[in-house]
Amino acid sequence: MPAEDNALWKIREELIGEGLLPGAPMRAPLEQAQLDDIAWRLLRAGVQPTVESLRTVYGRGSPNRLHPMLRQFYAGLATRLQFAPLAEDVPAPLRQLWLQALDLAMDAVTARHAAQSEELRRREAELDRREAALAQRGGDPAAPVLGNAYRRDSAARARGDSSQD
Repeated sequence: MPAEDNALWKIREELIGEGLLPGAPMRAPLEQAQLDDIAWRLLRAGVQPTVESLRTVYGRGSPNRLHPMLRQFYAGLATRLQFAPLAEDVPAPLRQLWLQALDLAMDAVTARHAAQSEELRRREAELDRREAALAQRGGDPAAPVLGNAYRRDSAARARGDSSQD
């Protein structure tokens, strides 16, 4: 943890030195672009961006405000990594391996999405089939769920009987 704390304070000092983090006690709330910048710096330093690490670097911030912003950062992380240019000094075999890993990950996500979509279509078709069969019999869709009490009350309403026991 001490190494992580050192990294956090180093990032904080860098931001102050670059004028991106004023030292004034009453600074404006953290914006998404600032959070993204700090989160990237944390990642490059080998520290996972968390609400607490962001608060340590920025010096303040409500967890209720920072958490949704951090989730937005993570939501776009995969896309940004996929389209991030590879450094020219990275050896060609490593670049090729990275691109293959991205392809495999994309294939896995696509296959999982297709399987989930197919399962959803299958369930929807089954529900449509059940609903059509029930409508053909003239039944009420709530009857199987609610059971005998529902059928008894429905029959009483159909007869116009308003008394209930």
